[in-house]
Amino acid sequence: MKKKEAIEKMIHNSLKMNKPVIGVAVGSGLFAKQAVKGGADLLLALSAGRFRSAGIPSIGCMMPFSNSNELVFDFSSREILPKLKDRAVICGINATDPNYTHQELIQKVRDLGFSGVNNFPTVGLIDGQFREWLEEKGLGYDQEIEFMTKAVAADLFTIAFVFNEEQARAMTRAGVDVVCAHFGWTRGGEKSGKVFSTINECLEMTEAIFAAVDEINPRTYKMIYGGPINSPEDAYYFYKNSQTIGYIGGSSFERIPTELAISETTDKFKNYYKLKQENKHLKKELLKKRGFDEIVGQSVIMQDMYELINKVADKDVNVLIQGESGTGKELVAKALHFNSKRCLGPLIKVNCAALPPNLLESELFGHEKGAFTGADKRRLGKFELANNGTLFLDEIGEMDVDLQAKVLRIIQQQEFERVGGEKTIFVDVRIVCATNVDIKQAVADNHFREDLYYRLNVVEINTPPLRRHTEDIPLLCNRFLDEFKIKYQLEEKRLAPDAMAYLMECPWPGNVRELKHVLERAVILSEGKYIRRDDMVVEELHKPKSGSKPQSLEVHGPEMLLTSKEHLESNYIREILKACQWNRTEAAQRIGISRRTLYNKIMKYHLSTESEGAD
Repeated sequence: MKKKEAIEKMIHNSLKMNKPVIGVAVGSGLFAKQAVKGGADLLLALSAGRFRSAGIPSIGCMMPFSNSNELVFDFSSREILPKLKDRAVICGINATDPNYTHQELIQKVRDLGFSGVNNFPTVGLIDGQFREWLEEKGLGYDQEIEFMTKAVAADLFTIAFVFNEEQARAMTRAGVDVVCAHFGWTRGGEKSGKVFSTINECLEMTEAIFAAVDEINPRTYKMIYGGPINSPEDAYYFYKNSQTIGYIGGSSFERIPTELAISETTDKFKNYYKLKQENKHLKKELLKKRGFDEIVGQSVIMQDMYELINKVADKDVNVLIQGESGTGKELVAKALHFNSKRCLGPLIKVNCAALPPNLLESELFGHEKGAFTGADKRRLGKFELANNGTLFLDEIGEMDVDLQAKVLRIIQQQEFERVGGEKTIFVDVRIVCATNVDIKQAVADNHFREDLYYRLNVVEINTPPLRRHTEDIPLLCNRFLDEFKIKYQLEEKRLAPDAMAYLMECPWPGNVRELKHVLERAVILSEGKYIRRDDMVVEELHKPKSGSKPQSLEVHGPEMLLTSKEHLESNYIREILKACQWNRTEAAQRIGISRRTLYNKIMKYHLSTESEGAD
């Protein structure tokens, strides 16, 4: 297959696959190789590319530094053609070279192994009086048309740069394979020339040029080059809005990315250490924030818990977290870890109630290959994986007594052996435990080792049940509603006052976990913007008893006269106002009432920013 036929087949296949044809103007073997690696269909060996490789703007190729054709022949024959023999390499030819006839240039191109030619450097990039003189002396664009006509006759693949409709018609009549609308020097980077045409102006120019081509031969391939196009998004704009089959670029593929890459790489080498230290510090700060962000609550009892967490987090002591199911014991463990000196190390969790004793031992300490049936390879245990970090033992109260002795040893000596192994392994691990059983009673009943209890319980943190801080329910609900909005991609939903009052009256034996479950169900099943009381499905045993008041409600002063419902409503409205920074319009929208109704309730309950400290 002839080279020209191979190129035409390549273009046909690319268009059949709905992919643009990409041509890259290069000036060195390195850039040519990388362009091919990136998927370039056509390589254009142009003198401008050689100047760019030397750090000189493309426009330097228009100056009399050297013979343009000899320059391209030289670097192409040494760096590109021998290494990319199976690639379509197009030679940029200066058609007005006084040292060669057109036939000699064509023969040279064929002898060196080029696939085709392109009219570059071109007088189309020159204007003004100098351009007029060149045209008068027979060194103008007509020479380029004549040369391309002879190249077509020589069966070379031809890409013609054109700058207006007249040139487009002439090159199409000459029979070139590709008419490429040239928009001038590529804009962008530090060494670009000044470009006056905008994307839309270039699109208008493209439409006019391509229309002129279609007048002569609609089957001629059409492409674009240079100007304001220096990103895939820019090129796509032309693919979508014109007949172009692709884009040819030089600076946009090598000069601009190279300038950025060299600058950025040098900056990274220069500032890497400093940035690494800053990132390490910022990561610690973000982890600390992450640790507390997941815990919600502003009540006094929650503030006391936060204070205790802050006091012990960076102290390398073991902590025992006690609390009912659903009160957030794991979140406290995370806060302890991410606010400790071990925050950049691993946080490993083990549920001691989820596995039988023999499997839990292997889970904690790991095992050697062949230690028991099914142990077909060595496995690292959680203590090893948590080295230099924190091991969170959830449901520690369910651990078998015999296994407790082995855990005691590792706490005391920070060493252990894998199951079936003899090698002693040393670790540096902080242990945080959690349980929902009464450990003291378990010790008294000989279900938990007393010595292990004291080793684990250096500091005890109690997570309060939700019924002891019902004033945090509005905050929890808002957090969960925001979470569900994102999770289920729903419109924003808010709780109506009757729904909020009902939630605050429930005893919540399942605590925050149960509240979240009830709210999630209501969000999914409710209609409209507001969740009403009827949308709530609470277990029968978990519903509020008729006439009962939540245990945590304490009223003071004038509020003694309020009914339970009024007290709940006033607390709810106060929390919403605080969350909205006392913006009444926003608060009314979130509650689901009019601004006038909200104003009346503020007056009724004597709510004000000054009254916040009286709670």
